Amino acid sequence: MKSILTPKGVTLFAIIILAIGLYFKQSIGATMQIGSLLLALWLAITLHELGHVIFGKMSGYQFVFFTTGPLLIEKTKKGFCLKENKHWFHFGGVAMMTSPNESNIKKMMMYAAGGPILSLIFAMTSFLLYGQYTNSFYLYLGIMNSAIFFATITPLKTNMQSDGYVVLSLLKNNEETTKLINEINISKELLSKKQPKDWDSKQIQLARQMQPSIDHVQYAMLLYYFEIEQAGFSSAVNALKGYSAIPITKKNKQQLGFIIHMKQIEHFLSEDVQLEMIAEYQQFLSRIEPLSFHRGEAMIAYLQDNKTKALELLHKVKTNVEHNESLYGFFKAEKTLTELIKEKIAL
Repeated sequence: MKSILTPKGVTLFAIIILAIGLYFKQSIGATMQIGSLLLALWLAITLHELGHVIFGKMSGYQFVFFTTGPLLIEKTKKGFCLKENKHWFHFGGVAMMTSPNESNIKKMMMYAAGGPILSLIFAMTSFLLYGQYTNSFYLYLGIMNSAIFFATITPLKTNMQSDGYVVLSLLKNNEETTKLINEINISKELLSKKQPKDWDSKQIQLARQMQPSIDHVQYAMLLYYFEIEQAGFSSAVNALKGYSAIPITKKNKQQLGFIIHMKQIEHFLSEDVQLEMIAEYQQFLSRIEPLSFHRGEAMIAYLQDNKTKALELLHKVKTNVEHNESLYGFFKAEKTLTELIKEKIAL
């Protein structure tokens, strides 16, 4: 059942349903309309994210990965690789790129605006084609591109910042702009190939100065990874104390996923570890983050006297880490964490 409820599984199921609809004469018309709508939506999402990639490359950004529906295009040591997107969080399309070394506001604006610009271009083109050929697919494509354009160009900030919000913040050139640039630079450092011990000292210092809050979890990650590689586990735990005190709720559990898992590891490595506490932390974790989720499952399996299962789960984590270690430096810290857990389980 779990394999069916993945992006790939649901997409294949939808294709099968559409194929069945096309098989019967009485449902061909309705099936064609539904299929056209779904295809137009997928194309519009893909084109929007492609806009970010195109304008990002024009601005000197480095490609990391690109998702659209069940597809994932990732940069590896051997070049670009097409894979399965296993995360629903990325199903709606994500273009991840890292910025150039210099904090150039114009380039940042181009990257952020690239998606809405391409959505607008294809919306106008689709409506022109519909006027010429009166094919309903062009109308649907025009509507979908227009909807995505207006949804992303509107300056909104919820759990994520809209493209319009990023562009407007950069245009203001005020304290909000500085905050946004700092966040972009932190992301760039986290997603770089540099190992944590080699990260920019200015970014580390900035992370130390940040007040612990949900909005600053990215800074906590940077600081924790740096400390565990530079000074050891105890120093990393100490660096996270302020963030560990933030109350966990159903509303903020996704944003605090990293903090929750680090608290889970801290408790597991303590002398007075309790299965109930590890399981309580685990209920807040998601499969979207496979490293933390499977490590948490491994801890639970060990505490339930299933050492074999625990080691199998840790092997799965280790394989994931080794696959990504050469691409993203922070995986060195993830490897260290996994080894600490394995050492206790192997005793």
